[in-house]
Amino acid sequence: MWLKNLLGSLGLQTAALRALADGQSVMAGIVCYIAGYLAYALVRGVVYASLLGFSPLGGLSFAGPAADLARELIFLLLLFVPAIVALSNAFSDDGLGLSFSVAEYRAHIAVLFPLWGAVFLVTAPLQWTRVHFLIFGDIVEISIAYLIRSLLLLIYTFWAVMRLNYLSPTRTCGVFALSALTAPIFWAISVFIWSLPFLFLIPLFYFAAGWVRNLGAGRAGTGDFQRNMRTLTINPQDADAHYQLGRIGLDRGNPDAARGHFDAAVKITQQVAEYYYYFGLACERKKDWGKALECYEKAYRLDPEYGQGDIFREVGKAYLNTGSVEKGKEFLTFFLSRRGADPEGRYWLAAALLESGDADGAWFQLNMIIDQAKANPRFFRKRNREWIYRARNLMRETKGNL
Repeated sequence: MWLKNLLGSLGLQTAALRALADGQSVMAGIVCYIAGYLAYALVRGVVYASLLGFSPLGGLSFAGPAADLARELIFLLLLFVPAIVALSNAFSDDGLGLSFSVAEYRAHIAVLFPLWGAVFLVTAPLQWTRVHFLIFGDIVEISIAYLIRSLLLLIYTFWAVMRLNYLSPTRTCGVFALSALTAPIFWAISVFIWSLPFLFLIPLFYFAAGWVRNLGAGRAGTGDFQRNMRTLTINPQDADAHYQLGRIGLDRGNPDAARGHFDAAVKITQQVAEYYYYFGLACERKKDWGKALECYEKAYRLDPEYGQGDIFREVGKAYLNTGSVEKGKEFLTFFLSRRGADPEGRYWLAAALLESGDADGAWFQLNMIIDQAKANPRFFRKRNREWIYRARNLMRETKGNL
């Protein structure tokens, strides 16, 4: 499927591009880029060596392909791609500013790197078969394959950034114009080869800061996990211990384990709304909307005000995702009558309206999310980034279909 989406993206198919982004196969993209880059560099080295000292512009650097690749990966991963994503958000004018999420960053890497790698692979044979050079003036000589490769890289990158971020061609040009400011940094990396090891300190400091930040939480989580496991060893029918282990599973990104513990908890104690609510969340993470709806409905019947009314939103979106659009709209509308500033509820109501054919109503709800994001402080946008971002994309999709 990944290869199919890549081939579709090479054919400028927007659906394939977005499927590639949704897959977020970062390592596959980077491996594809490395393979393509080295293949092109190998062919280029052989061709240039055969020219008996002829060294046109763009030939092998003194550091060799491996050093070139290392520098380019550092530049692309730490500077160029973050700049592209941040500038795209800023040019979108939706209140997100120059910030971006990990999901957006991963999506761009999952798309751009395999496209770049594929371009290298495609143009490597051209470098071998078309050894001729184009001469500009008296000193600038560029190989035909190098020129074609550069044009293809520009076309695919421009198209991918425009489609991924739902930008107009004009705004995409603005993104690229400002992202060019990262070029001097790449030049510095290329010239001052001795500084390369120090650049590796940037991601090391980032990961170290994350490790320190999560160390305390991780230790606490491990302690809670071990304590609840001991409790279950003594009393396997302890519903709260199962519930606590389920919460730990959700926090650790393991919805399968969480689902098993929540299932055990509700079988032992069937009168606690909180158990059913989190059981529904675990099912939702696995896209099992039928079971999620069943759990949310039970939580709603036990406590209609659970989570300060969040349960209305959960039931509404579960109805929507199981095909009961009208019931979904009913619950979501009631929820928003009480919590009108909740962007997730508005997003799901917009999706329900769109599903029922009310594009104008959906457009109004999506615009409300963006307007509220702009009016609220930065911490609100950060906390609700996922829904603001999804609303922006759905709004652009909706606009394109109006």
